[in-house]
Amino acid sequence: MAAPPADPSALEAPRNAAAPCRPEDGAYRHDGFLLRSAPGVAVLRALVTGSVRSPRRTGVDGFGPTSSLEVGGTPARGLVVGGSLWTAVLDPVFIEDGRRVSSDDNSVKLTQLRIGPFVDFYPRPERGFHASATAALAVEFESDTKGDAVKPIWYGASLATALGHEWFIAGEASLGILARFAFGSLRRSSGGVTESLSFIAPELALTATYQ
Repeated sequence: MAAPPADPSALEAPRNAAAPCRPEDGAYRHDGFLLRSAPGVAVLRALVTGSVRSPRRTGVDGFGPTSSLEVGGTPARGLVVGGSLWTAVLDPVFIEDGRRVSSDDNSVKLTQLRIGPFVDFYPRPERGFHASATAALAVEFESDTKGDAVKPIWYGASLATALGHEWFIAGEASLGILARFAFGSLRRSSGGVTESLSFIAPELALTATYQ
C-alpha cells in the first residue's frame, strides 16, 4: 500500500519562527549610542620648570586610582565620536632640591581632571579590538594635610591615545581592558612667577561598555 503523500507545508521551515539575533540587528555589534565606564590605575611622571619657591621643586611622581566616563555615538561604521571625563586621585612624591619628599598624611593628594572630545574606532565592529584618541582641557591641584586645595591650581591641555579589547557578555554590553597613554602641559602663576609642568601618565583600566 503506497504511503500517503507528505504534506508540503510540513516540509517548509516555519516562516514565523523568531530569527536568530544577527549583528546587523544591532546586537553583538559596536554601533549606535555608546556609554563606557573605565576604572583603572595610573602612574604620573612630571617635570616642573620655572619654580622659584623654597624648596625648589623640579618634579612630581604619583600613583593611584583613575576613573573615566565616555558618552558618544556612531556616525559611521566602527567610528565613535563623543565626550569624555577623566579623573585621578594620586599619592604624590615631590622632587624638591634634589630630594624625594612624600607625606604620611593621607590627605595630601594630587588630583587631575581632564575633559574633552574623543574618537574611538573599531576596525571590525562585530569584534572587540578598538583604538582611541582624546584631546582634553586639564586641571590639577594638590591638597594639603587638611584636604584643602593648594592655590594656585595647574591648568592646561593634554592628549591621550589608547588601545583596548572588549568581549560581549550580552547583546549590547561588553567588558574589556584598556591601555592608555596620556601626556600634557600645565602651568600656574603666582606673584608674577609662572611655573610649567609637563607630564606623562600611562594607565591600565577595565572597561564596561553599553553599545
